Amino acid sequence: MPARLREGAGLLRSRDFRNVFIAQSVSVFGDGITPVVLTFAVLDLTGSGTDLGIVLACQSIPLVLLALVGGVWADRLPRGAIMVASDLVRAAVQLTGAALLLSGTAQIWQLAVLAACHGAAEAFFRPAAGAILPQVVPAPSLQQANALMGMSDNFGWMVGPAVAGTLVALIGAGGAIAVDGVTFLVSAAFLATLRVPAIVKSEAARGFGVELRKGWQEVRSRTWLWVMLLRVCLVLFIVIAPFQILGPLGLRDEGYGAAAWGWLQAVFSAGMIVGMLIAMRYRPKRPMITVSLAGSTAITAPLAMALFGDPWVLGVVYSLRGVSVGILVAVWNTTLQTQIPRESLGRVTAWDWMSSLALWPLGLAVAGPLAERFGVITMCWVTAGLGVVASFWVLFVKDVWRLRPAAVLAGSAGPPPPPAAAPPRD
Repeated sequence: MPARLREGAGLLRSRDFRNVFIAQSVSVFGDGITPVVLTFAVLDLTGSGTDLGIVLACQSIPLVLLALVGGVWADRLPRGAIMVASDLVRAAVQLTGAALLLSGTAQIWQLAVLAACHGAAEAFFRPAAGAILPQVVPAPSLQQANALMGMSDNFGWMVGPAVAGTLVALIGAGGAIAVDGVTFLVSAAFLATLRVPAIVKSEAARGFGVELRKGWQEVRSRTWLWVMLLRVCLVLFIVIAPFQILGPLGLRDEGYGAAAWGWLQAVFSAGMIVGMLIAMRYRPKRPMITVSLAGSTAITAPLAMALFGDPWVLGVVYSLRGVSVGILVAVWNTTLQTQIPRESLGRVTAWDWMSSLALWPLGLAVAGPLAERFGVITMCWVTAGLGVVASFWVLFVKDVWRLRPAAVLAGSAGPPPPPAAAPPRD
């Protein structure tokens, strides 16, 4: 086994990293089920792409609005405790939605409200989860750790959508969503056992507004960072968010249903697992160029829909794109974790999520009405064409080319040592 693969596998001997890994593996399996089930549950209720966009947007809006708040708290409070609380709230949300669907009383507004509650809880989870990894993994092993976490994440997104249709047939849409609710409870149980060292802060905690501005200053002071955040915001708004609506609608027009859409999510995640395996060995000399080129593959999905409309062709596109995105995620997360001070990482991670998703709800909300007005295929051509511009303009920014990996990544380290007895918690 290659040395870096052995180092990655050795990380699982660390109790805290192993528990984070297991918690994510279980909860993401449930998360992989829900989008497919919820998408077609909404379409079965009303048949409206607009309603689908509203429900999906309602989950994203609180995530955008509260991400910065979550980032400040992730740098103030114990990150493990924030993750546990978020898991418990999301478990309650999913089990409530399951009960509504199983009883046959679910309405669009109820699903939208529950989606908003889910997004609000997620807004606190993501900054904490993004910032906790450097506390349980030594810096030279962060890319391997990110690759392992990404493989776990995408295994769940591969298996979850693949079994979603079977679960719906056996226990109904409500039962399938209840499975996701239970996985959040399991995740919370593992995360509750974390014993993570406290962050050593260089200055005393200040007011909320001051700390929020400090996080923005960390972003603004790095041209490569705010440029890349603007880029991903545009690509998500123009290409990826609309295709969450255009994809299912296009497949439905061709006579395909939830199984085909779930299969596409599964092969995409399978590709990401391959990409994460590559990322365990691949250390790009210009990480932001790698991220930019890998992210530009987003335009291939609407192009394939416009040209072919065939799920088999889309499957090939999704699998290859998954490989690219798997590398992107590992390289991007490692870059943030090694370029940003640990005491500010929660806030910078929050700015990452907030700015990246700032226009995501709008992209979801307008895709349905535009598709109904101009047609799915026309909108696929439009999003793909605009996506070319949104993807490649950053290659003209000098700092994107100049950024090199942090010196610490050149080091070597095995798995993190076991925690000392009764370490301080964070």
